[in-house]
Amino acid sequence: MAGEFAFRRSWLWKAALCVALTGIGVSAVGGVAHVLQSRAPFVDLSERSEWPEPLAGARDSRLRFAVATMVSAEATFSTYRRLVQKIGRSVGREATFVLRPSYAEVGRALEQGQVDVAFVCTGTYVHSLAQNRTKLLVQPEFEDGLQYRSLLIVPAGSSARSLEDLRGAVMAFTDPESNTGCLVPRAMLAERGSSPRSFFRKVVFTGSHDHSIQATALGIVDVAAVDELVWASAKRESPSLADDVRVIWTSEVFGPPPIVVPRALDAALESSLREAFLALDQDEEGSAILSAIGIKRFVPPRPEDYRSVVELHSRLEAWESAQWP
Repeated sequence: MAGEFAFRRSWLWKAALCVALTGIGVSAVGGVAHVLQSRAPFVDLSERSEWPEPLAGARDSRLRFAVATMVSAEATFSTYRRLVQKIGRSVGREATFVLRPSYAEVGRALEQGQVDVAFVCTGTYVHSLAQNRTKLLVQPEFEDGLQYRSLLIVPAGSSARSLEDLRGAVMAFTDPESNTGCLVPRAMLAERGSSPRSFFRKVVFTGSHDHSIQATALGIVDVAAVDELVWASAKRESPSLADDVRVIWTSEVFGPPPIVVPRALDAALESSLREAFLALDQDEEGSAILSAIGIKRFVPPRPEDYRSVVELHSRLEAWESAQWP
C-alpha cells in the first residue's frame, strides 16, 4: 500500500490536479463526474522493451501478475515491481507486471484468464464471488498498528466534523469497486436513506487513494474516502499532511486486500504461488520487500475475514433500488 508522495505546493501543481479532476478527462453523467484514466501500460519486467506486448501474445512461461492501482499507476509500479520479480523467480517464471486503469478491468482480466495472479482490492474480490471464477490464494498481515479501514478526510481548515456537515460538498471517491474508497461510504449514506447523487453536490473518481489525498490536501475537493493504509503511508512520506488534512470518520476493520487467482489456474502453479508468498518473510530480500509495502507477512486465506464486506455489499444492494454509479 505504500506509495511515493510528493506534494508540491506551487500554483502550477495545484492547477494541474484541478484540470485532471474537473476539466480534461472528466465527463458529467447524471450529475456524477467520472475521472477517466487512459489505459495503463502492460509492463514486461523480464525484458527491456520500449513497446508493451499484448496479453494475447504472452508466453506460457511467463507469470502474469496484476496489481490493482490503489495508488497511482506510477507509484504502484515503483512499489510492487520487486515483489512481482521475486515471486516470478520463486515459481520459475518470467515476471510480467500487468496494470489496468480500474479495479473492474483487473477483475475481468482475472475472470478471463488473462492474468495468473493478482493483488486486488477487497471490493473487487467480493464482486468476483458472484461469478465464482476467482479464489483466495493468500492474504496479507500488516505491520503493527496498520489496519484496513475506510477514512473520511477533509482539508484541515474545513468546518466539517461529521458526515452530516458535508451535505452539498464535493466528494472524491477512488474507484467504483473500491471498498474503502467508495462502497463503505455509499453504504453509510444508504443507511441514512440517501445516496451520493442526492447527498453531494458533485462526486469525482480520482482513480487512486493517493490522488484523493492530494485533492483533499490542496482543497480541490471537500471530502474524500480513502484507505487507512494508504493514508498512513502518505503521512510517512509527507509528514506535513497532518497539518493539511484531517480525519473525521473511521470505519470498522475489514478483511485486507487479498492475493487471488483464477479458479481455472493450473493446480501446480497455484501451489507454487502460495508457497512463494508464504515464504516471503523468511529471507532477507523478501522481508525488505514486504517492509517497503507495509506488510508483515502473507498468511493462508481466511474467508471468514471477508464476511463483513460480503454482508455490507448485500445490504447495499438491498438499499439501492438502482445500481450506482
